[in-house]
Amino acid sequence: MPISEDEFEMDFYLKIIEVYQNKQLDKAALEIWKDKSYIELMQVLKRTHNKNLVKNAIILILSLFEELPVDYLYTHGINTKDLKKEEKKTFIAEMKSEFLNGIPN
Repeated sequence: MPISEDEFEMDFYLKIIEVYQNKQLDKAALEIWKDKSYIELMQVLKRTHNKNLVKNAIILILSLFEELPVDYLYTHGINTKDLKKEEKKTFIAEMKSEFLNGIPN
């Protein structure tokens, strides 16, 4: 029996809350989980066009897991355009490995 849209939405929120309550992921694994969650949300948006689910899930993730205001994060980091060719290759390789290797449950 297929699940209803409301059940799907609730399951998504519960998954986020479960990760928050577990607190078994280290900082690096948590960042990977968040990034994968955002990607999954974009895929859900593409499939379902449910903007409210995606918006609310992103707000929930930000509310539970971000210690700093989002504006603070905007001013940190290095623009990838400023990386040297070899640094850019290393960066891309690291990002690929994060998405391909998965995270612990």
